[in-house]
Amino acid sequence: MFSAALSRKTAIVTFTWGIEMTYCTPYLLQLGLTKSKTSLVWIAGPLSGLIIQPLIGVIADRSRSKWGRRRPFMIVGSFVVATCLLVLGWTTEIVNMFVKDAEKARNVTIALAVLSIYAVDFAINVVQACCRSLIVDTLPIPLQQTGSAWATRMTAIGQLIGYVIGSIDTVSIFGAIIGDTQFKQMTVIAAMSLVGAVFVTSYAVKERVLVTARDSDDKAGTLQVISQLVKTTMDLPPRIQAICWAQFWAWIGWFPFLFYSTTWVGETYFRYEVPKDATQPADMLGEVGRVGSLSLVVFSSMTFIGSVLLPFCVQPPDSKRPRFTPRPPPGLASLLKKVMGIRPDLQTTWLISHVMFAATMIFAPFARSRAVATFLVALCGIPWAVTCWAPFTFMGIEINKLAMNPSQSSRSSGVTMITSSSLLSGGPSTYSDRTNDTEMDVLRLNHHDPDSDSDIEDGVSNIPSTGELAGIYLGVLNVYTTLPQFLGTFISWIVFSVLEPGSTKRDDSAQDSQWMNLDKSTPNAISICLFIGALSAIVAVEATRRMRYTL
Repeated sequence: MFSAALSRKTAIVTFTWGIEMTYCTPYLLQLGLTKSKTSLVWIAGPLSGLIIQPLIGVIADRSRSKWGRRRPFMIVGSFVVATCLLVLGWTTEIVNMFVKDAEKARNVTIALAVLSIYAVDFAINVVQACCRSLIVDTLPIPLQQTGSAWATRMTAIGQLIGYVIGSIDTVSIFGAIIGDTQFKQMTVIAAMSLVGAVFVTSYAVKERVLVTARDSDDKAGTLQVISQLVKTTMDLPPRIQAICWAQFWAWIGWFPFLFYSTTWVGETYFRYEVPKDATQPADMLGEVGRVGSLSLVVFSSMTFIGSVLLPFCVQPPDSKRPRFTPRPPPGLASLLKKVMGIRPDLQTTWLISHVMFAATMIFAPFARSRAVATFLVALCGIPWAVTCWAPFTFMGIEINKLAMNPSQSSRSSGVTMITSSSLLSGGPSTYSDRTNDTEMDVLRLNHHDPDSDSDIEDGVSNIPSTGELAGIYLGVLNVYTTLPQFLGTFISWIVFSVLEPGSTKRDDSAQDSQWMNLDKSTPNAISICLFIGALSAIVAVEATRRMRYTL
């Protein structure tokens, strides 16, 4: 259950991401941006991931704060996210307080909304990077799959909670106490939940503290950190490189799905099912959000079911002999043996998830009703559960293996490792428990396999710390997650510019914009983006298959 407690903050981080993905695209369209310009706004996601997560990973690895290496960044990041979410919800009101001219106010509102989205993306990447690193720091190899599986379950729970709340008319429940629109109320709920969850986790986790650092760390500035990241990315161990390439191709497909699926379901509904002469709702943004959220409720339910059941149906990676001798009842022994024999390994499961995603999204351009669109989105819940789980499990295992083989990790990444000799000589760095800073006890993050033979001399293990590797290698994985999002953004921009080049029309005399007046005869540009993503997932199938032959 420690893995569950360690991962619970992931649920709220995902909930916050869900608010942004559900409402911000239609919100920007409502303000008057074209789809092509809106797609460029979403460079914020990959840009923040590319810069922030690796940078924070390395900086946190070297942090000597008495509060720990990860938690200070999590707390500050959560406060920034909460503040910017509230600014995003009340952008129009804030701008109208200072700008009286209607046209200038409209442009400033768009600019402030875009800046708020960028700030949310950058800050939430800080929180997310530290959340993942805590799991790798804390859990040994046998529990890496369990930890990643629990993180996936919490991700699904966070999505499910967010989309369930988003599908409900919260204004009719809460009134105008926390905002007069659905979007405002969702930003308030997300801000309060994130800050609360981070504080609870920060209080509960017992984190190691770096009490003395290498001399090189004191001299290392931002350029040195970036140089180390580039060097590590360009010279990865073969197995980690293979994992990263599989992640790269998969995320070209997942990017348009995650950012546009809500808008796609809403557009499909208003494009093909709502009569043109129908009266538009007063809160069109809230209506689109509720329609899209309902489909994502089913998606998240499938993700949660998959995250709970799949780990029991998949062979743990690098599983050796059992910790105990299994003695099932004689009547079940043969059945259990057959079941255990047909369980796929995690790599095969990841490969099948790419196939399932590709086979589903290929049909996106043919959806002509909300029911069909919802069905396609829901089917993607299973492959998404595997995507949130498999790459981090593989990376956690490889990081721990590198920690047990310091010569390999030093050659591959240029990361200086802690060794027993340096500890005994008062060298590079030592760790202390956060609750006992004054005793200077050496508490190190050695996640070696208790079944393996390790060289122990004079009671000191010669196995380096995983804490120094977790931040940088998970940061590298994040680079391979964010670079395809840049490519996905560029592809989306081209598709939107060609198929839907016009501006969204804003009727200033109405309570809301007319941006959902869609023509059935025109192609749905978002569905084309989803189709292209399916083609990329096919490439991810081959990249994942090749992992089996990479040592």
